Amino acid sequence: MDFYGDYHVHTQYSDGRASVIEMVEAARLKGLKEVGIADHGPANIGTGVKTAETYLKIKDEVQKLSDTFPGLKILVGAEANIVGLAGELDINNRVIKELDYLLVGLHPYVKPDDLKTAWNYVLRNQLVKIYKGLKEKVKNINTKTLIDSLYKYNVLAVTHPGLKMDVDYQELTRACIKTNTALEINTGHYFPGISELLAIADSGVNFIVNSDAHFPETVGEFDYGSYILTKVGIPEERVLNSVR
Repeated sequence: MDFYGDYHVHTQYSDGRASVIEMVEAARLKGLKEVGIADHGPANIGTGVKTAETYLKIKDEVQKLSDTFPGLKILVGAEANIVGLAGELDINNRVIKELDYLLVGLHPYVKPDDLKTAWNYVLRNQLVKIYKGLKEKVKNINTKTLIDSLYKYNVLAVTHPGLKMDVDYQELTRACIKTNTALEINTGHYFPGISELLAIADSGVNFIVNSDAHFPETVGEFDYGSYILTKVGIPEERVLNSVR
């Protein structure tokens, strides 16, 4: 299975190790038709963009590059973080409207909107590593907040679903189908795995394969995605960025 675009690429605006133009050039060299810059939202502690308005700065930079890379469509998205128990994100609606697309991912180290979210969502995801009895409760909270965000915003895909923060795959998959949201196959983390995908292979949910690249060398590295989708038997028609 081949893919024409990579929509989860980080730059020095967040925790990437290269500039926008270096990551875009890497996409060109890989022969991609589309590339999307999707830096971490500002609530990511130590790794996010400075403010939500940073995405507008990235858009300005990308617009100036458009003539430099004929044949390559350069998009600007965001990998937003959940910061409230009702699925609120760390990017305001004004900025979201300016983005080409929106990704949402669960990340363990974020600045929450309030103390209730800090306790129930952020801290409990740390405590579950020690107190295994919290596992189901924490998984339910993670799943609910993520699903609420899918109904609250127009989300292209959920990034690395279940990585380091457990979710109920069946519940999430049903919500993704209802909201027309894809689940990401993250080739940078080799996640989800076969067991997770087998559980939802026949659900009808769509997927998107992304590199989660933080270095130019890994932009457009899709081998894991091709392998696991073929292994599980997901058809190309259910992969948003597959070459058909």
